[in-house]
Amino acid sequence: MNVNSKLLLCLALILGFVLSGCTSTSNQPFDVRAALLASAKQNETDFPDGHELFLTHFSHVGQLVTSHGEIIYIADQRAVIADQKSPHGLNFIAFFDRHFRFLGQINYVKSRPLWCDGSKLYLFGDLDSRIPQYPPGNVIDLAGGYKNLKVYHAKVYGSSGGLDDK
Repeated sequence: MNVNSKLLLCLALILGFVLSGCTSTSNQPFDVRAALLASAKQNETDFPDGHELFLTHFSHVGQLVTSHGEIIYIADQRAVIADQKSPHGLNFIAFFDRHFRFLGQINYVKSRPLWCDGSKLYLFGDLDSRIPQYPPGNVIDLAGGYKNLKVYHAKVYGSSGGLDDK
């Protein structure tokens, strides 16, 4: 091996080590909640502004899978109205597609989302939305996608209404 070949080999090895240090392969898990929160802040027209409405809770509940295999992420969002003598809140179940794009939301008073199973989101009791466009029910089923969601009542331990279920 001549001097030029040895020099070229040394430069190649040094360059290889330097460039491999520039690439990052992160083993950190992806933060779904952060992605959902960023999308909500950007796309929800009534997202809490921190002045008139304060965000007090934002959690990733889980994900649903439609009958077509589409993933829909679910978040529980709560806020309080500023300058109230007693706290008055606005609670929403927020829906996002697999790219974390905001699809829409359903407001509720006490029927918070509990868990996801397949295409079904189970609630704490029957949906008590202030907008009566949905029938009473403790299950929001997104088998047909967000635009075709169905709300109905099912007797499921932990969700169905406890002693009120006959």
